[in-house]
Amino acid sequence: MTEDLRLDLLGPLRGWSGERRLELGPLRQQAFLAVLALRADQVVSADDLLALVWDDAPPNSGTQIVATYAYRLRQLLPKDVLVSSRAGYRLRVALDLTRFEELVSAAHATDNLDEAAANLSEALALFKGEPLGGLPGHYVGVERHRLTERRLKVLAERIDLDLERGRYGDLVPELVALVEADRLREQFAGQLMLAYWRSGRSSEALDTYTRTREELVEQLGVEPGPALRAIHERILRNDEPVARPVLRDELPYDGAAFVGRDDVLTQVVDALRTPGPAVVAIDGMAGVGKTALAVRAARQLADVYPDGRLFIDLHGYTPGNEPVSALQALDRLLRTLAVPADRIPADLEERAALWRSELAGRRILVVLDNAPDSAAVRPLLAGSPQCGVLVTSRRQLTGLDATARLALDVLGPEDARDLLAEIVGPDRAGDTAAAAQVVSQCGHLPLAIRVAGSRLRHRPSWTIEHLSRRLDAEDRRLAELSTDSGGVSPAFALSYEHLPSDQQRLFRLLGAMTGQDVDMYAAAALADVDAVDAEDLLEQLVDANLLLQLRPGRFQFHDLLRQYARTLDPEPDAVRRLLDYYLYATTAASTAIFSSQLQPLPEPAPVRLPEFTSASDGLEWIDSEGANVLATIRFAESSGASEHAWRLGLAVASCFFQRGRVYEMDEALELALRAATDASVEARVLLSIGSLGRYRLGAEASLRTLQDARDRLPQDADLALRARLLASIGYSLAKLHPDDEAIGVLEEALKVARHAAETGIASRVLAYLGVTYGDRGEFARALSAYEESLALGDPAVRGEVLNGIGECLLELDRVDDAVAALTTARDLGVERGADYSLIYTYAFLGTAYARQHQWAAATDVGRRSLELALESDSTQSQQNAYLRLAETLLAKGDLTQARPHFARALELALAEGPESMVQRAAAGLERTAAAA
Repeated sequence: MTEDLRLDLLGPLRGWSGERRLELGPLRQQAFLAVLALRADQVVSADDLLALVWDDAPPNSGTQIVATYAYRLRQLLPKDVLVSSRAGYRLRVALDLTRFEELVSAAHATDNLDEAAANLSEALALFKGEPLGGLPGHYVGVERHRLTERRLKVLAERIDLDLERGRYGDLVPELVALVEADRLREQFAGQLMLAYWRSGRSSEALDTYTRTREELVEQLGVEPGPALRAIHERILRNDEPVARPVLRDELPYDGAAFVGRDDVLTQVVDALRTPGPAVVAIDGMAGVGKTALAVRAARQLADVYPDGRLFIDLHGYTPGNEPVSALQALDRLLRTLAVPADRIPADLEERAALWRSELAGRRILVVLDNAPDSAAVRPLLAGSPQCGVLVTSRRQLTGLDATARLALDVLGPEDARDLLAEIVGPDRAGDTAAAAQVVSQCGHLPLAIRVAGSRLRHRPSWTIEHLSRRLDAEDRRLAELSTDSGGVSPAFALSYEHLPSDQQRLFRLLGAMTGQDVDMYAAAALADVDAVDAEDLLEQLVDANLLLQLRPGRFQFHDLLRQYARTLDPEPDAVRRLLDYYLYATTAASTAIFSSQLQPLPEPAPVRLPEFTSASDGLEWIDSEGANVLATIRFAESSGASEHAWRLGLAVASCFFQRGRVYEMDEALELALRAATDASVEARVLLSIGSLGRYRLGAEASLRTLQDARDRLPQDADLALRARLLASIGYSLAKLHPDDEAIGVLEEALKVARHAAETGIASRVLAYLGVTYGDRGEFARALSAYEESLALGDPAVRGEVLNGIGECLLELDRVDDAVAALTTARDLGVERGADYSLIYTYAFLGTAYARQHQWAAATDVGRRSLELALESDSTQSQQNAYLRLAETLLAKGDLTQARPHFARALELALAEGPESMVQRAAAGLERTAAAA
């Protein structure tokens, strides 16, 4: 059956093609279509159509009019849904009537009463008024009556199921209306009598019988039928135990659209099946589906709690309602147990004691929904080991002695898509990618998905792609997911309004956080409070389920809650304090890692900072906060906080380089360059780009960038900056050609650094001279330069200098001394997390161990060097790692494994590498030719 045409028959005739509603023309034409639909996928002859459509006023033209109407319909309907042949006409269509019968059949096929009732309720909801309302014709009229009677029969079946499920009190209002609408329909009268009787309202049950009998005698002159009389006699004899009100099933309707949650549903049900007094607490943010889960779980526990399932909304977070006090809740619950009003004490403790006494010996489940806090719940707990209590709250009820707790999270991506499809139908949900986009924009929050799905379902002209485009604008998303009667923003507002003022303030300020999460120090900077006080407030917001704590000490918003926080009144100074915090904290972390500060800042810091007592402290902070720092640079650059942007970009770039996070380094420096406020700042940023990018982009690209920095450097620039720039230019020249020109530039940089009394820069220049002499094969001079650099004691370059010393000692055949230097370099690199430096340390150690014939250790560190080099995306380090591992494997006699490493080293060296590297790789290929 095609889905291109859908017709609704269970109400006024409506037609749809995809998401477009069809105009179906005049009433007679609609009747023509309705007849074909009622005989869908059957061939209907022209004679039959004439008789069925025009029986009340046949035209003079006879069957010729049938062809005319068929032609008109083809102009309105999708292509190929109305098929004609010599035998007649056939309509291919999807009908709401078909869906109705499918749901009824599903209800009949299951033994689960709740499932059957839900299917019948969904089927009945398809009726949107009188079937085929307003259409002419005797045949259509007969079908209208048949469908109406069909609905009433299914409705009676659903009511019978509700009676079996003990929903007597809930049925009474519905049945009163049905009996009033048709006083001669004995079935509904009998069901109303049973509902009254089993609710303990026998007199009203007997009154219903009396009124119905009078109507039957007066209107039809007949007595009630045997079924109604039998119910009457059973009530008179009281031959069936009449349930007290406590046996009522007070659980609310939990909706047809409940998907996923199988694991958490099982947890709740299992916890409430456990022997002993069970108290299960479910908490979660607004709209996450706590009530739906609780009601669904309670419905599965009828066998465990056969004496009743009670439900009370404590209105902890309900607009326009004060929370229900424990005293009020106990009054309601005791009356439910048929305790007379004059027996209910006024004192809270006495009332709670009576409640526990009344529950003794009974098996009752009490659902306490929407609890404001633990204090409101404690007096309502049962003492009986046969009773259970299921509590839901937006707060973590830490003060409640629960036997099981469940923090309910948002739906997983697949379950979220299934919920959307359940609400709008699989055809409207579109393809998987489009549905995934919408539920992601909803933050996988069930309430948001339900609102979005409802909007799509009630707007036939919308597609899911159109809905996604509307949700794409973050500043409009909350409005799209809220309605006049509720939705996401009002739900969040209630949670916010119940907070104390200090928690409200921090919640508002967190809307200004620039990264994905915060720690106590960032929050303290935002709120201008002590860090310990900030941590307490953060924890309290977690307790209120307004923040997430996915790992200790790290706090973040759900996406929609973050957008809500941003709609609240900000404090402009809070953003400045947050920018100051990230700038000073990043600088302090960098100083701890490198033991030097390249970009000094005014002291003291205007905000409280974490303590950085070692390089590992700095590295740990960068690992945790690096993404937030980068997000802060983006924010600062886009919002005009230029000085914060470029200073922060320079401060974090070396840290990213140290951790091998080169793409984040590139972005930080690119943003810093965009934010540069003058030529001097531009030169500083370009110096970092050229220096740090040299190892990955190559010396030639680095040199161009550094020369650009030199051209922008003002004449009056400080000597330290000039020395650093000359050193980096000299080193890039040396990596291209380690000739006298490169050495001359480096010696000039050393002279400027010494004149400026910049010991750290001088130490680095000497290290660069050591590398250059080494590339020239002058290892004795290289060793001398390295040792002079090491003597200056700059810890920032100590690891690189020790690597250089180790390489020189290897070339001078002082292997044991080389191992000692490289072991120290390794320990320092591991301590500082210096992944890039360790690439060379492990490579040189591999060569040293091979010289000592420690083959296992040599190949192990050689492969570790190659792994780090490949992760770094640096061609220079990869050349060295491939070559030294290949030489180790060759020395070990493994030509087969050595050869491809030599080949890759040669390929990289020919693209950009020193001549010595090319020669060594080529020689290695010759020596492994036998393995080709």
